[in-house]
Amino acid sequence: MSILDLFLTLDRAGPGDVESLRWALDVAGTPPGARVLDAGCGTGADTGDLLAAIPEAQVTALDAAEPFVSVVRTKFPAARAVEGDMRHPPSGPWDLIWSAGAVYNIGVTEALNAWRPHLAPGGRVAFSDLRWTTDTPAEGAVAHWAGEGLTLTGAEALEAEITAAGWRVIGARWIGRAGWANYYDPLEAMLADEKDTALVEAFRAEIACWKLYGDSYDYRLVVVEPV
Repeated sequence: MSILDLFLTLDRAGPGDVESLRWALDVAGTPPGARVLDAGCGTGADTGDLLAAIPEAQVTALDAAEPFVSVVRTKFPAARAVEGDMRHPPSGPWDLIWSAGAVYNIGVTEALNAWRPHLAPGGRVAFSDLRWTTDTPAEGAVAHWAGEGLTLTGAEALEAEITAAGWRVIGARWIGRAGWANYYDPLEAMLADEKDTALVEAFRAEIACWKLYGDSYDYRLVVVEPV
């Protein structure tokens, strides 16, 4: 089983929930009929919630993986699902660009630079990114993420990146443990029936790390606007 095959069978490919999504929409002031880009949509974990939360929304779901795009087309025919690179999104213009846990693929600064010209006047961006929640994270958490090739920073560093890119934070919060459980509970149940491959063991280790040290890190959800 490849990582693509694994996530094709799951609703979520990362932490999140409808409560935090609706919070972001409220902070962003996303209006009825808004043109929304779900950038890095995966299998559409948030696409349906965006359609449900915004009356008469015009939602486009974008992902680089064609199999994910096909799933979204089937699950959410009211959305437009397209294959493509977040660096070169459909032109819009967008009232909101939403990106749950996907900016790490290209980096915060590059994502914001790429999206700025595609926003409508008054448009906002909402995205989440993995960060330390404390200045003294657990050594086990540091070791785990370093082993995955990630050197995390905190919320202040994230805000500094956003400011340096010429944007302003208008709202920020943590996803919280409920959002992680939405992702890990179905994933853990699926892995219980899988053979012990390197991929399966890696995800089991990730889930075990969260159970032990999850208070040290979380996804930081921010709503931003260009200055």
